[in-house]
Amino acid sequence: MNCTYHIQNQVQLICIAPHKCKCLRKLCIECQFEHGVDIQKYAVPINRFQEIVIKKLQEYRLQEKSEIAQQRKEFKCILSQTEIMLKRIWDELSQQINQLYDFIEQTNNSYLNLVNENDNIIESSYSDIEKLVQIIQGNTLNDWIFQKDQYLVQLEKAKNWWDQEVKAFSEKMNKEMNQNMPFITIQIVEKEDQVNVWKDDLYELLAQTKNIDQQLINMVIELLRKEQITDCIGYLSNSEIVKKLEHPRINNILLLINTLKNISEIDFNRKNYSTEDYSQIRKDLIEKIANDGRIIQFLKFLVDLTAIDERLIQCGSNSLNLLAEMKADVREQSFQNIRIRDTSLSGANMVRCNLNGSIFDNVDISGMSLNGASLFNCKWKNIQIHDLNKFDAHNGSVYTICFSPNGATFASGSGDNSIRLWDVKTGQQKAKLDGHTHYIYSIFFSPDGSTIVSGSEDKSIRLWDVQTGQQIRKLDGHTSAVYSVSFSPDGATLASGGGDSSIRLWDAKTGQLKAKLDGHTSTVYSVCFSPDGTSLASSSYDKSIRLWNIKTGQQKAILDGHKDYVKTVCFHPDGTILASGSHDKSIRLWDVKTGQQKAKLDGHSQLVISVCFSPDGTTLASGSYDRSIRLWDIKTGQQQAKLDGHTSYVQSVSFSPDGTTLASGSHDNSIRLWEIKIGQQQTKLDSNTNYVQSVCFSPDSTILASGTSNNTVSIWNVKTGQQIVPSDNNYKSILAQFQSPIFKNNILPERITSNITILRISQNPNLEIQGALILKGEFINSQGVDLRQLLKSKGCYILENQFGFQ
Repeated sequence: MNCTYHIQNQVQLICIAPHKCKCLRKLCIECQFEHGVDIQKYAVPINRFQEIVIKKLQEYRLQEKSEIAQQRKEFKCILSQTEIMLKRIWDELSQQINQLYDFIEQTNNSYLNLVNENDNIIESSYSDIEKLVQIIQGNTLNDWIFQKDQYLVQLEKAKNWWDQEVKAFSEKMNKEMNQNMPFITIQIVEKEDQVNVWKDDLYELLAQTKNIDQQLINMVIELLRKEQITDCIGYLSNSEIVKKLEHPRINNILLLINTLKNISEIDFNRKNYSTEDYSQIRKDLIEKIANDGRIIQFLKFLVDLTAIDERLIQCGSNSLNLLAEMKADVREQSFQNIRIRDTSLSGANMVRCNLNGSIFDNVDISGMSLNGASLFNCKWKNIQIHDLNKFDAHNGSVYTICFSPNGATFASGSGDNSIRLWDVKTGQQKAKLDGHTHYIYSIFFSPDGSTIVSGSEDKSIRLWDVQTGQQIRKLDGHTSAVYSVSFSPDGATLASGGGDSSIRLWDAKTGQLKAKLDGHTSTVYSVCFSPDGTSLASSSYDKSIRLWNIKTGQQKAILDGHKDYVKTVCFHPDGTILASGSHDKSIRLWDVKTGQQKAKLDGHSQLVISVCFSPDGTTLASGSYDRSIRLWDIKTGQQQAKLDGHTSYVQSVSFSPDGTTLASGSHDNSIRLWEIKIGQQQTKLDSNTNYVQSVCFSPDSTILASGTSNNTVSIWNVKTGQQIVPSDNNYKSILAQFQSPIFKNNILPERITSNITILRISQNPNLEIQGALILKGEFINSQGVDLRQLLKSKGCYILENQFGFQ
């Protein structure tokens, strides 16, 4: 047979080294020097290999069946004598006894058949050769013989007990059978899955851990720590230790040992699974295991083992990465002395964890929540905390942003007099639209996405070709700044409102003025088309809202009631209700058909700057200068929730098109995403100098855009919280969405006790470490910078500073 890897060479040797052989155990002359083992010790000629296997099998006398047959005969005789008394349980008992004997014989035969059915060893499969190698090494047969003897001893004891007790105590035996004959309830698992088959599929390995009791895992960890073991697998493979850990009601030490052996030899224990190369593998695996409590406990067990056995550090590190990415609950865990390397823990919620003595090397901790954690004597080096990047393109505040209908492009308008078009997927600037001579306050895409309209302080409206970036035309008419522009749903009409108190309707195709709508007596801040395009709503500094008939240009209604100017209006998705937010601190709901006020929503303590309906129309969100966001039930007019957390004005609120998330932008320099079903969250925010002026979702709800007062535009992957930066060619799942828990039994200062929002996006790193306790140790980033001052600035306590520890 020719070698698989060196086709010109004949296979000459079989590798018997105790490893997963990359040459599939079949070695040609070149393989001998490439696969990295001692040739003299571990490479055996083909004929000699077969002789060794046969000799090994003969030593174990697996072909001798007399002992088993005789014992079976005696047991059947006793069972026959008591058949009448035990008829009620006969069928079940007979089946289980036969199953156990058959299992012993079948397992013996399975080893014998490996040779008998493979006359030509060289033609055998890799799996069969792997089994034969395991036989030569002795561990496999030793394990089996040990287990077989245990079964036979138990059966012998059971037979004798039965003979003595059954006649006089048949009724009692029926009640106590399970207690006195525990082997009857033994769950026979296929040995192929436990010992013989080398599993390299990570999910298969993890799936079989569902048969391992947590009680056994706890016993193993306790024993390894007590004995100060450094070679877990070697120690646990000792037959005396196996015997010590075996218990009739605890599954299954042999399965645990074999699983650890397999995991130690696969890529999961060799490669960094947190990289982009493994993103699909992680995604598929998480879908399968995310809701399985026993697998999650086993992953935590692997993390614990990093503190004990350095050979399992990478699989433990990858396990913690998976736990972080699947958002498993790892709060308040004792992870003392764990050693984690070459992985990402972005988004891991490790609130109040005991990480004393932990060693982190080349670990990305961006977005971790370490609030209240204990970090004594840690050695963290090459730590990565990513500053989120931004687009320093505009030279003035970004006042307005808008997505194209297909979500591929978004536009930003700024105080630097320019409009910029951005590619949503890459973050690259596609075009810069110059022409305006003053601030740009409003931009809007046409329904087909081919055109952008902009309104400016320079009193003009301009139309732009999205594909070429060229100005199509300039619409003059307003005598003061244009604060709001909007396309009608059919794209045929443009509406504009400005500081000259007028509203103007324009033919979008020709640029001709169709109508000038007079009525407001002061600045018009907002114009908004109804969903069916037949009506236009406008809000003004004159404290009124007006409804206009688009076809006739006539005023349909004046909606009076607000006591101060109205900054924002928004139509209900079905067009029957209009919501308005005012500087009088109130929100009002209006019946579009009648012009009557339906409800007045009170609750905010300062002016209302932004209102937005949910896509299903059941909820209204409002943002205010009182730093809060409020959710209102449209049907009842009652407040559903108050979302606290921002520490300054809430400038903008926006629902995702799928209705699951609300975004808010604030003068406290942050953006927050709120899960609507949960709501009522609080958070501590990082500070910087970038007021968030506006936020906006893409049509598919996956991207969020934001504009700030320091001239930057940012786009974010909503799912991961990762900012898409100009250097990114694809989405990168670096920061995972996370939820920080409620602090329990709080011993920290009251000011850091909080419920954290589902996701916080900030210009600063997302690491949260409030109230964490640091004593001694090292915290060094990949540039060699001591991070303790940064960690202190984020709210952790450096105890040697506070208490004078030396």
